[in-house]
Amino acid sequence: MDKKYSAQIKLSLAALILFIGTFIAGTFCDMAAAETLFSPDNTIAKLITMLGIYPFYAAQVLFCGALFQHIINLNKRSPFRMSMCAACVFWAVFIEYIGGRSLTSANNLGSIFPSVTGSLPVIIILSMILMYPLFFVGYSASEKSEDKLLARRILGLFCVLLIAYISMELLKNSFQRPRYRTAVLGYDGIPFVPWYRPFEGAKAAAAEYGLSADEFRSFPSGHSIFSMLSMCILPSLAWLFPKFEDKHIRLFFCGIVFGIIIMATRIILGAHYLSDTSAGAVIGTLSSIAFSAIQIHISKKQLS
Repeated sequence: MDKKYSAQIKLSLAALILFIGTFIAGTFCDMAAAETLFSPDNTIAKLITMLGIYPFYAAQVLFCGALFQHIINLNKRSPFRMSMCAACVFWAVFIEYIGGRSLTSANNLGSIFPSVTGSLPVIIILSMILMYPLFFVGYSASEKSEDKLLARRILGLFCVLLIAYISMELLKNSFQRPRYRTAVLGYDGIPFVPWYRPFEGAKAAAAEYGLSADEFRSFPSGHSIFSMLSMCILPSLAWLFPKFEDKHIRLFFCGIVFGIIIMATRIILGAHYLSDTSAGAVIGTLSSIAFSAIQIHISKKQLS
């Protein structure tokens, strides 16, 4: 197992160099790339881009189910088990809702069907169909798992996902970069802004033109971060499903390819610039390196 994670670190470092290169290129060529690829009515791109956030939320629900099964079998006092089980269920339900809401946002399904944006019934339906069953899949798979480090591995994954999410929010709120699809509309006071120059007129511009605050959250790309986290999420499926054990590196590469496809759709739709998506990929790749290092540490600690 350690050898696989060591290999993943080496491959992640190679990917990191690639994405740093595209980030530098984007710094100088953002506008040219955006103008070339911009196709806001591309339905295929809209459908594909929706997939970008799904693994991030779905994996948490899946592994919450696995943790729940592990906790109820702990040799601890009943109040402790009950509180931990309640925490697991609460987090799963919370993530299901947040994931469903994200799927219906104007950046996802709402871009095709504006009426579903923020619709509670649609959020609940999507959560029940696409996420809720994963809790029970995780529970069932955990019963059959022979990995004695499963709980620690899952908590390590959750820590990486949480830190990546917090990093995204901090950066988005700090830079407040207007999205290309908004800047191209020609509003006074909303020009093209390079990523390294924080935009200070977001609140006033949003109020003046009736724009959503989300239109000023271009840097970095959340979809790119979430999709690139598949480099951590997909190999982790081997913890629950032994048939994936010998496909660790393949799953890792699938995560990279998936992330790159999502990056492309975000630029095509004018939701992000090349530097935005590349920055998201850098964060996702750094998360993959941290994830692998944590998993190696967990294994070594158990052996000692």
